[in-house]
Amino acid sequence: MKPLWLAMITLVCSPLAQTVDLGTWGDLYPIAEPDMLMTIYNRLHDMEQRGELAKQQAAFKQRVIENSLRPAPVTGLTVAQENSTHYVDPSFVVSQDMADHQGRIFAHKGERHNPLEFVPFMQTLYFIDADDPRQMAWLKQQKPATSVSKVILVKGEIRASTRALDTRIYFDQQGIMSRKFALTAVPARVTASKEGKRLRVDTFAMREQP
Repeated sequence: MKPLWLAMITLVCSPLAQTVDLGTWGDLYPIAEPDMLMTIYNRLHDMEQRGELAKQQAAFKQRVIENSLRPAPVTGLTVAQENSTHYVDPSFVVSQDMADHQGRIFAHKGERHNPLEFVPFMQTLYFIDADDPRQMAWLKQQKPATSVSKVILVKGEIRASTRALDTRIYFDQQGIMSRKFALTAVPARVTASKEGKRLRVDTFAMREQP
């Protein structure tokens, strides 16, 4: 028996065994993988013939319009229940040396800079929830002390607010500006502090509707 086992092992492990023709086992079929682009084309063509493509395009267009007119509201904000004031220092620490186009360094790593020392904040920002009639009425009564003012929504429809307030409307997408000014409630107003080195943030209490 030993010679037989040795012969079998030799046959399996030898280079000849790896190339020997063992014949055909089972049925063989040609590879028939459909072209992916042609499959997509046929699918779209079929949808177009049934009118489904036009319906989906119209639905997509409507969703885009709705999302652009009423973006997702800023989360984490409440309606102000009391008047309050806090200040925001926009100073930052330089993370690496900064140079101009000629290679001259004008800010060194580790230095602390306040952009308001170079560019004064000369505008008034209003943050409101346009779905709240109280805040809309409050905003109409505001008289900013600066020549430039902007209305920034944290919730509501942009087009309707533009018509109601007769001014250009902005929206705080993803709450970036609300976090920047450390807002927790609205309506809020952002102006420069008296010394001009900080930003003053005032929130105003809204009376409960009868």
